[in-house]
Amino acid sequence: MTKFNLSEDYLNKCSDTVAATPHEHLPVRYAITCRRGGMMCGVADIVDLLNDHCNGPLTLRGKADGERFAAGEVVLVLEGPFGELVPLETLCGGILSLSAAAANMAELVEAAGDSIRIIDTSARRYPPELIGPVAIAAAVGGARGTNTQAGQTAVLERFGVGGDQIRVGSRPQVSFGLYGSVPRVLDVMYGGEGVEAAEALHRACSYTSLTVRAGAEGRERDVLTEAVRRFGSALESVRLDTPPDRMHQGGHEKPTRTLEMRILSQAGDRAAAQAALERYGFGPGVTIEMVYAVRDLLDSLGGRYTKITVGDGFDIEKIRAWRTCNAPVDFIEVDDWVDFGEFTSELVAVQEEGHWVARRPTGSTTELIIPEDLPVIVQR
Repeated sequence: MTKFNLSEDYLNKCSDTVAATPHEHLPVRYAITCRRGGMMCGVADIVDLLNDHCNGPLTLRGKADGERFAAGEVVLVLEGPFGELVPLETLCGGILSLSAAAANMAELVEAAGDSIRIIDTSARRYPPELIGPVAIAAAVGGARGTNTQAGQTAVLERFGVGGDQIRVGSRPQVSFGLYGSVPRVLDVMYGGEGVEAAEALHRACSYTSLTVRAGAEGRERDVLTEAVRRFGSALESVRLDTPPDRMHQGGHEKPTRTLEMRILSQAGDRAAAQAALERYGFGPGVTIEMVYAVRDLLDSLGGRYTKITVGDGFDIEKIRAWRTCNAPVDFIEVDDWVDFGEFTSELVAVQEEGHWVARRPTGSTTELIIPEDLPVIVQR
C-alpha cells in the first residue's frame, strides 16, 4: 500500500488500486505545466523526490532551475511506471510552486540594475519550514543574499561553489551573503542610540559587518557624522530607517530646485525621473533626497566606501523609480515578493506494445505540445 502523507489522498488510492495489476508498471508520460509564466525553481528537488521514491525505469526531461517559461508551456516531462508516479503529482506541483516567487525576484533584480543588490528579508512572513525554499527561490531570481542562516545555508548547499559563492545554471558565479543590520530592538536597549548599539553588536559579534542604523533617533545626520568619526573606514554600511510619518533631519516636504536639477541632468529619461521625484523624492520616510544627502555626507567625512542600505515598502515600481533617479543606494531589502504558481501534472500518453499512445488530459479541449528538444535531466 503506497502512502505519501503530503499527497492528495485520491492519488494514493490510485496507486493502491493498480497495485499488483498490469497497470502498476505500465509506462506513462506526464507533462507538467503552469497557468502563468515564471522562472523554474525546484527542479533539483524534483530529482531528489524521484530518486527517493521511484525504483523503476525513469526519464525526466525539461527546463533547469533559473530558466524562464511561458503560461501553459510544458516545463517538465516525466516517464515511468504509473503506480510509482501517480502519488507524486501533488508533491511535484508544490515543489515547483515557488517558480512564481523566483520570477518575481528576477523582476526586482532587473529593475534594480547592476549597481544595486537585492536582499531577501521575507523570513518573518512565512512558516519556518519555508525559509530554505524561499531563499533558494530568491537566489534563482538573482538576489544577492538573505537574512537567515538557514536560508543562506540552503542556498549554498544547492548552488555553492566555495565560500559564499554560488552559480545557478550557466550564470556567472556571484556571492550570496548573510545580511542584517542593527535591529531596532537593540537600539531601544541602548537608549535609542544607533552608534552605541552598533558598537556593542560589533564588539560581541566581530565576524559581522559594522553597520549603523539611522532614523530611529530623529537626527540622522548627527548619528552618521558620529559614526564615521568614531569608526572611520571600519564603518561598512548604514541602514536608513526613518519612519514614514517623519522627515529625515534636514529633509524637505517639497522638491528643492538644486537636487531636482542634479538628478534630472543625469537622468536618461527626464520625464520618468521627474515623476519618480514627485512620488518618492521628498517628504517623510526614506526618500531619494535622503539617500543623496547621506551619500554626500558620508563622502565629505571620508566614508566614501561606506555602503547604504534601504528597505521597507520597496516594490518593483519603487525600485524602478529610484534607479531612474540614480539614487545612490547599494542594497535594497525586500520582504513582500514571494508568490506561488499553480502547476498541473497531466497524464498525456501511455506505452502500448513499445509505442507511446497519446491520451488527452481529462477535461482538456486542447492537446499539450511537448517540445522534442527538452533536455534529459534524469534517465535510468
